[in-house]
Parts: sequence; C-alpha cells; structure tokens
Amino acid sequence: MQKHLLTFGLTMLCGFSALADQQPCRTIDFARIDTQEQVERLADVCEIRQSLAIFADGVEEIVVPRLKSVGLINVESRGLKAISFPYLESARDIYFTGSDVEVIAFPSLQTVSGRLVVQERNLKFLNFPEVKRIGRLILHSCLNLEFVFADKLYDIASIRLENNPALNASNADMLKNITRVPTPEELEFVKNAQEEIRDLKRKLIDKSLNQRPLPPTGHPTYFDSFGLTGYYRWYPYEYSRFYDYIGPYHYLFFVYPPFMFAY
Repeated sequence: MQKHLLTFGLTMLCGFSALADQQPCRTIDFARIDTQEQVERLADVCEIRQSLAIFADGVEEIVVPRLKSVGLINVESRGLKAISFPYLESARDIYFTGSDVEVIAFPSLQTVSGRLVVQERNLKFLNFPEVKRIGRLILHSCLNLEFVFADKLYDIASIRLENNPALNASNADMLKNITRVPTPEELEFVKNAQEEIRDLKRKLIDKSLNQRPLPPTGHPTYFDSFGLTGYYRWYPYEYSRFYDYIGPYHYLFFVYPPFMFAY
C-alpha cells in the first residue's frame, strides 16, 4: 500500500504540469464520479460552478488534475484510498466522509469560504500548505488523525473538533487559537441586528393581532364529553390553513360571497 501511495504522490508532483499545458480548459456546472471513466472525463475541467460528487466505490485513486475552482466537493466512497486536487485554489464547501481514505492532497488550496468537513477513520494527516482562510472547520470522528499541517492558515470563522483521539493536543490548540475573535465593530453590528429582529417580531405580532377574523365556515360544530370529534375536530384548523393559503393568490372573492368582506 505504501508503494501504491508513493506512486500516487510522484504522479501528482511530476506529471500534472505538462498535462495542464497540453490540454484545453473546460467549465461545467455539475459533475459526478462513479467510475474510473468519469474520472478521466474531468481531466480538462478547470472550474465546476456547482458541485462535484464522488461516490466511486471500488476506485482506489482519484486525481482531478486541472480543477482550480469548485462550489461543493462531496466525497463518500468505499474503497477510495487517495484523492488529489493538485491545482484547486478555492472551494465553497468540502466534505469527506468515509472509512478508507488515507491520503487527501490539496497542495494549492487557499480558501474554503464555507465548510471544510472531514470524518474519515483511517486518515492520519491533513496537509494544507497554502490554505489561509476557512469558514467553518469540522474534524469529527477522525479516529486516526494525528496532525493537521496548515502553516499559512490565519483565519477560521468557527471550528468544531470532536472525537479525534489521536490528534496532537498542541495541534488542536493551534487550530482553536486561529479561530476568529469578533472585533468590537462586528459585535456592535450583531447587537444592532438582534434589535432589528426583535422590532420585526413585535411588528409581526401586532399585525397578526390586528387582522380581521376569518369568515364563518357555514358548518356546524359538534361537541361531546371529549370535546370536538371526528371531521369537525380538525375543520377549524384546516380551514384556517386553507384561508391563509389562498389569500396571497387573491382568490378570496371567488370563494366567498362579497358580503362576507363588508366589515
């Protein structure tokens, strides 16, 4: 296995530069990898605007050689041992969940604006030599993860480290210390936003209290010793939902006679 991964690493470092110079560049919206053939079809893709889903059970190595920008990467594959994005610079979200991955290579990645989530049992090391900013970093149940290399990382908006028993304690502290501390201006902005939300809630409550009552249903309501029963037990509730539903579509005058609105 070590020889196998070494071959993977040498290929990544030595072969991609010439490949990038020779092939044209494509931009696509979505991509999914289930087979080795689909891996090869992405050899000339430089940008995936939306998502790349990798569910290639049985494929041991995946290299996406020219991809520089992607919206979402979601990797969930059984049997996948190593995966590399040698030129990827930016991503919105990255998710790794599984049990077999041993090597994850992002040598050029600089920014993950949203979430970077890793939940892999066998992964021992994460190496992000160029990463500077991560929106939310989640390392969860990485039972064999020992160290995260991130020399240039200076900004993590939020972090969650949970159930990573092998992770170096000093390494974990370093990641936590990078987590962003809000500035006084940011705290003031949050406070003002919360006050605006409270004002909006009060206005919504006042509006609901000032609304005119529902038109009468025209149906009798029956009671017994247990209260409302049967069909009419749910009738007022469902009728209210129906009334609210049709209101925005201006159908009320087609459902109820005009005199009902002469308040």
